[in-house]
Amino acid sequence: MSERNTASLKTIEELKEEHSVPDAVFEGVKASMNWKAGRQVTGEEFSAACDEFRNAPINGRERKEAKG
Repeated sequence: MSERNTASLKTIEELKEEHSVPDAVFEGVKASMNWKAGRQVTGEEFSAACDEFRNAPINGRERKEAKG
């Protein structure tokens, strides 16, 4: 944890409440990141994981960039 200051770590449950993340998104993020209850991460890590989950294709395939 050299780059992560332990004072800036919060449980994912605390961050869920702070960021008003819906239950379905929270559970999806936990599953996709393989996080267990009580996991501690920084706010930036949590936000990035939520954004990644929300922007991922539903079918799990990699996104192709549109030509244009």
